[in-house]
Amino acid sequence: MKRAAFSVLAFLAVVPSAVSAQGAVTSEPVWGPRIRLTPFVGQAPTVSRNERWTVASGGQFQFSEFDVDFGSGPALGASLELLVMDRFAVIGSGMFIARGQTREFSFTEGEFFMSEGSNFLVGKVAAALRLREAMSEMQLRRLTATIFAGPAIVREMPKGDPSLPPALGESVTHWGANVGLDAEVPMGDGPLAIQLGFEDFYTFWNSGELASRNDRALGEAGLTTESALETDPSHMILIRAGLSIRFR
Repeated sequence: MKRAAFSVLAFLAVVPSAVSAQGAVTSEPVWGPRIRLTPFVGQAPTVSRNERWTVASGGQFQFSEFDVDFGSGPALGASLELLVMDRFAVIGSGMFIARGQTREFSFTEGEFFMSEGSNFLVGKVAAALRLREAMSEMQLRRLTATIFAGPAIVREMPKGDPSLPPALGESVTHWGANVGLDAEVPMGDGPLAIQLGFEDFYTFWNSGELASRNDRALGEAGLTTESALETDPSHMILIRAGLSIRFR
């Protein structure tokens, strides 16, 4: 009798814990929280741009080619993710990248040139697909990954450099395509989670505006020119970590 009574008491003690654990799993929507707000910090590696120039002046043509390396630098930003239907979501984000010095190599002259560099403002709107870890009976929380893709806008903002013509300090806006992956690790049963992300901003440089800026810079030196620039898209990589605030 005592053994039977002890078994009943042990069962009653375990049941609330099991129910509580199951409640922790089922209280969250199947595809995760409805809204995620994530401030983040990150690191942007060096990004390169190959420039092939043709500058016409007074019936003469000058051809040159440069490899331009924008220095690496830290990033600071925030993203907002909204679950729309089932596993499908939309993400909007913005960030500031403080890059180091810019290094240019002239194939024509065989020399390197250094400048103060450029900062970048980057924004995106992306369609996202959530991937959820499979459930188990004893699991309290589920890990989430999100893949996304969408258009991006990239604002190149040269730093003030007294050694360069003022026109070369003008900002230029470029367009891009963004793809990436986020992974989320919940912090207990609360609304906070650690988010790790990797993304690529495939940037289509605004050759027309860069050429116009070059003509304005040469005009400040008293030259009348017509510049043309050919350049290929570049991969602008970002590695980041953030703290997500989740709203169910």
